[in-house]
Amino acid sequence: MKHENLQVRAPEEIGLFPLQLICDSHEFPMEHWLSANREELNGELTKYGAILLKGFPVSSMDDFRNLNQLLFGDPISYSFRTSPRTELGQKVYTSTVHPADQVIEMHTENSYAPVWNRIISFYCEKPALSGGETPLADERKLVNYIDAGILEKFRQKGVLYVRNSMPGMGLGWRDIYQTDVKQVAEKYLSEHNIKFSWVTNEHLRTEWILPAFRKHPETGREVWFNHMYFGHKSHYDPVVLEFIDEASLPFLTCYGDGTEIETDVIQAFKNAYAACKIEFPWKKGEVLLLDNMLFSHGRNSFKGERSILTVMSKGMSDND
Repeated sequence: MKHENLQVRAPEEIGLFPLQLICDSHEFPMEHWLSANREELNGELTKYGAILLKGFPVSSMDDFRNLNQLLFGDPISYSFRTSPRTELGQKVYTSTVHPADQVIEMHTENSYAPVWNRIISFYCEKPALSGGETPLADERKLVNYIDAGILEKFRQKGVLYVRNSMPGMGLGWRDIYQTDVKQVAEKYLSEHNIKFSWVTNEHLRTEWILPAFRKHPETGREVWFNHMYFGHKSHYDPVVLEFIDEASLPFLTCYGDGTEIETDVIQAFKNAYAACKIEFPWKKGEVLLLDNMLFSHGRNSFKGERSILTVMSKGMSDND
């Protein structure tokens, strides 16, 4: 990956993830360099899990999409949604639209879904005035902070996901499945073995079980990859829990057998994320590449305007 206008700063040199590639010239031949170094760069991403590109000639949505296309091929659509996003064109999306004063908990993108993206990339179009970092955590390190008995329980039981799509609470079924036709949504659910029932004409309830661990396609190693922590009821505002029955929450996770995940288990993961979390201030034009099966991410609260774009690549399923 050598080039006269490029610095490579590995974590072992700077004591910090992610791997940083720093470009110091606007005349850097990005497309040629990416094409020539695609395999090596993908290998480094599998090794480190996260790469931050600084100073690269990326100044627009089109530049960002082209970079991802050269590295990872065609992007995938954001389907089976859990968060509100806007597609800006050609499968480039805004980051989650969520109140600026709130935190988005750590998660691996689409790990609740039957089909997920192995790669997720972010582009800083406009950094916040303050805050707004995208915290990162290496899931390979995270599990070292969790008791082996807890991990084995998840390995044996998996994770049960429960969703309620209804007016006024979270995303409606039309947004989730990107269709106005109930039969299209039902076909998707049936094809992916997701149980569903129409509580009312607009209230769709779904349940499905997925593994807590998956095998990484490049390394063959078992990785912690699920949405358990993000979806736990403890992350809801207590006021919400006072007025809404638990069975009607927009998104809820349990052990695969339907039993409740204990609060001390959630606290253990909270402590583990605190120990593993890496934060860096966004600067305009920076691009972050994540192996979504190796690194989780979140979002800090912020002030001012903030625009982070995202592309998801390399779709996968348990059948691959």
